Amino acid sequence: MPNRIKLEDKKAFIKWFTETQQVRRRESLWILNYLLNHDIVLNKSHFVDYAHATPRGIRIAAANTQGRSFLFYKGGIEYEDPEKAFHEIRMNWHEPLYIEVDFVGKNISPAYVKVLEDNPYARWNDRVPADLVVQVEDALDNFQLNVRKEEIHQAIDQALQEDDKETFYKLSQELIDINNYLNEENKT
Repeated sequence: MPNRIKLEDKKAFIKWFTETQQVRRRESLWILNYLLNHDIVLNKSHFVDYAHATPRGIRIAAANTQGRSFLFYKGGIEYEDPEKAFHEIRMNWHEPLYIEVDFVGKNISPAYVKVLEDNPYARWNDRVPADLVVQVEDALDNFQLNVRKEEIHQAIDQALQEDDKETFYKLSQELIDINNYLNEENKT
C-alpha cells in the first residue's frame, strides 16, 4: 500500500482503543496486544473498513456496537473463532493483515482516522453511487464556469477601459455562450 502509516501511530491507536473501548470477546484484546508487542506483524497490519473483502482480515467490535463481536476472514471464508485467527496471524506473520474495528464515533476519532487506510480490495470511491458522481461532476463544471464568468467580467472591464472592441466582442460572446449553457443545465 502506498500510504504507509507509522508504526508509532498504530501502537498509539491500539493502546487508546484497548484503554477506552470495551470489547465483547477478551480474545480480541489478546490479538491486539500481540500486534502491539510484535512490530513485524504490526507493520504488515492495516486498519481498514470492509475487512471481509480482503484476503485475510479480522473485524473487532466494541461492546456498544451492533453485529458480531469478532470475525476472521481468510480466502473468502468467515470464521468466528479468535483462536483460529490468532494462530493464523502468528503462523503467517509475513502476510498482510487487514483489521476493521467497530466502535461508536470511530469516524471522528483522531486516533483511528490517523491509522485508517483505504482498503485496496474495497476502495471507498468504488462504492460511490453513479448518480452522485454525476451530480458532483456537474457541480464542479458549474463552479468552473462561474469562475470563468468572473474572469470574463474582469477582462471585459479591462477591454472597455482600453477601448479594445475586438476583445470586448470576443469575451461578450463567450459570456453569452456560458450563460446559455448554464441556463440549459438549470432547466434539466
